[in-house]
Amino acid sequence: MVGRRGELIAELFLQEMNPSFVAKPTSDLGYDFLVGFPNTNGGINNYAVQVKATEQPVPSRFPIQTTVYKCLAHSNIPALLIVVDVKQNLLFYAWLTPEITAGRSRETHTIRIPVTEVNDLVKEELRKQLAS
Repeated sequence: MVGRRGELIAELFLQEMNPSFVAKPTSDLGYDFLVGFPNTNGGINNYAVQVKATEQPVPSRFPIQTTVYKCLAHSNIPALLIVVDVKQNLLFYAWLTPEITAGRSRETHTIRIPVTEVNDLVKEELRKQLAS
């Protein structure tokens, strides 16, 4: 239930960002959504979106599996992580890039990704990034 609620909240958030499309893969491709935003040159910028949901307060560095991180960060499609606190209806995001190195833990096979809480200002900045 937590995961599905998180996906629904994330999908609503993505729809509010005015994309050309939001698609959910019919098979496991390593991400939860593929989303496209019109750019200033008349094309569409495509992004893979991975959603993580939690009922706990979201720490400033959110842990994800190293294998998930590597799959998305080293893809030819830019990847966006959206973390949803389903109890507080709060959203956080991070770009998954190969440059993220801090926070790796070999014992737990996770990497801690620095996330930014989404507010109105951050939402507008993210919208601009997605369309640029």
